[in-house]
Amino acid sequence: MKIAISANGQNLEATINERFGRCPYFLIVETDDMSCEAVPNTNAELSSGAGIQAASMIASKGVRAIITGSCGPKAMQVFSETGLQTILNQQGNVRDVVEAFKNGTLSATDRANAPSKAGASANAGAGQAAMGMGGGRGLGGGRGMGGGRGMGMGGGRGMGRRCGGYGTGFPGAGQPSGALSRDQELADLKRQADACKEQLSAIEDRIKQLS
Repeated sequence: MKIAISANGQNLEATINERFGRCPYFLIVETDDMSCEAVPNTNAELSSGAGIQAASMIASKGVRAIITGSCGPKAMQVFSETGLQTILNQQGNVRDVVEAFKNGTLSATDRANAPSKAGASANAGAGQAAMGMGGGRGLGGGRGMGGGRGMGMGGGRGMGRRCGGYGTGFPGAGQPSGALSRDQELADLKRQADACKEQLSAIEDRIKQLS
């Protein structure tokens, strides 16, 4: 059985990162033999929508359960729609928590334990640099909606990387996924579109502040 754990490192000796959408890595663990794959969380620096994008990516990996510390309502909705068990309020060593899961001592829940955009608020200390409104080459020659490295809402890598055209923006978008049915993929794409709208709204608000 494959499960996913939000982690601070890339192996089973890492500790659990308690913020699902903002963790640096997800560890995909096969509980039968304890093999482990570290998947970087490329959505961690998004100004908004990090949780829902991370949830969509994890769902596409074919896991059956997610173990983390805290998780917001939008990510929980993804897990509910894709049938994933969600185990919250976990901390400590990844290996120990996986063993507890295998022993049946952890309980799943369908209730979020973090408010929407909690991770974005926690990352506010990154300041205006994380908003990255002027670090790139503007709207133009990139993929999707932007210039590839222009209007970055986190890390300055741009709308073209985060909210790009179909097939270039989000993990799994435009690519066949054996883990998702047609209806699930459609719902997933709609959620991604909603996250793009949130980002665009945040960018427009920032433009007004700077004007």
